[in-house]
Amino acid sequence: MKQPASTTVKATCFICVVIAVVCLPFAIFGEDFVLPLLKSREQQAGALTLIAIALLAADSVAPVPSTLVIMFLAAKAGRLAGIVGGTAGLSAGVLASAWIGRAAVGRIAPKFFPDAELARLRDNLQKRLALTLACWRSVPVMAETTVILAAAAGVPVRRIFAVTLVPNFLVAAIYSVAADDSFATACIAFAAALAASWGLWWLVAQRGKN
Repeated sequence: MKQPASTTVKATCFICVVIAVVCLPFAIFGEDFVLPLLKSREQQAGALTLIAIALLAADSVAPVPSTLVIMFLAAKAGRLAGIVGGTAGLSAGVLASAWIGRAAVGRIAPKFFPDAELARLRDNLQKRLALTLACWRSVPVMAETTVILAAAAGVPVRRIFAVTLVPNFLVAAIYSVAADDSFATACIAFAAALAASWGLWWLVAQRGKN
């Protein structure tokens, strides 16, 4: 009985460490620099799109509110730019997060898990990788955390990128469409995306228990 409890504690500590790493830039630097940077090129659709993509790509290591970036891009450069730029930026962010997971976090993972346990964790993630990553793509912090954890566990980066491509497109589309409406509509869109992710995750978890 002690081994499962010990493994659970270690897994929880490991996840908390990754979440802390993702949240640290927000705590240190804040996100006030994002909006002025976007506004500096709001009249230049091409430049604004490139800036938005760069910001979203750096989301795993910089305090970037991805929802704000996508909505601003769509409002100023059009829905198509918001969807294309948002999808490209979010996907680039997945690659950045996966690299961090593989190169940095993956090196400390063996300190929390023995090889056999790490292999079991990787196998469990592989079985439900698409669903797991898709459910968390609209959730701040957890979107990056789950990708980092998957890469740290040894899931191939190519597969992580592939299974997050469509969810990234859907997230970018939701916020790009909401950008042209009121702030209340944007909040509802965010809440709906969040609720759908949590609901799907809970439903699958309940079915797994039966």
